[in-house]
Amino acid sequence: MAPNHLQLLLDKSCQKSGGMNALFCIIHLYSFRLLMILSLPRAVFRLALKAFTDQKRRFFPHLEDEVLSHLHDGEPGVTKKPRLSASNGELKEESLSEILKNLENEVPNMKIFTYRHLDWSKRALSLASLMDDEFVDPSKELNLQNMGKSRSSALTTSIDQVAVIELLVPSIFRAIVSLHPAGSTDPDAVAFFSTTEGGSYLHARGTSMHHVFKHVKEHADKALQYFISVEPSKALSLFLRWIASYQTLFTKVCSKCRRLLMMDKSLALLLPPVHRPYHQTSNVGPDLQEAYHIGCSSYEA
Repeated sequence: MAPNHLQLLLDKSCQKSGGMNALFCIIHLYSFRLLMILSLPRAVFRLALKAFTDQKRRFFPHLEDEVLSHLHDGEPGVTKKPRLSASNGELKEESLSEILKNLENEVPNMKIFTYRHLDWSKRALSLASLMDDEFVDPSKELNLQNMGKSRSSALTTSIDQVAVIELLVPSIFRAIVSLHPAGSTDPDAVAFFSTTEGGSYLHARGTSMHHVFKHVKEHADKALQYFISVEPSKALSLFLRWIASYQTLFTKVCSKCRRLLMMDKSLALLLPPVHRPYHQTSNVGPDLQEAYHIGCSSYEA
């Protein structure tokens, strides 16, 4: 049989085998082509060797993955995708689960829950019981938060079905962020509420009954659009960290006037600094974020 015909026969046989007889095919391909390659000049030898390597990758791509996996962790058949580092040395967050896990580690006092749309609607309605009392007992609030935590853990929402993220800082705020499409890292709406609010209006496009959170939501809408337009690939990660800076909403003094409360003349109400600059979030941690009253902001953002 002519060499070219033999080569074609071996190639077709190996391709049809689907890797079942991978070792047999490699031995035959290698022995046949090695004989041909050794008789070639050096320059042509290198080209032929490269062609042979390309053929191996074409027919048996899984073999190379197994070898690399074996070298890295001693577990053949399991490939691990390396986590890339950003130019500033920080790990790139490529998935929703990575973003939420890192946020949980960075802001341990902020509770993070995930839901499908229908599950969140049920959760919002369950919070409405807090609104039945004129005075909210702190112990009742804590019990409801703990109940919500256990209920959320029991949902076992698949990460590719997550459509709503709840960020809860007890006694401070509850932020609702929606993702579109579900399971993506693309935020499309946000709302802030008191931890004592509950009902069907608690959703990412809803509005709080409290003026302080109405102002925060207006500012958050601008922040969300900023992150989406400036750094769309990191918008969710940066936005969630920016939201975390509001854990000091009622304790951090204004970075300009150095006061905690200022009169809002249009509402005749004393309000805390409700603005958090979002241009500096990538460089400043949530606990170091500046805060400004509406009238003290040096720029509208």
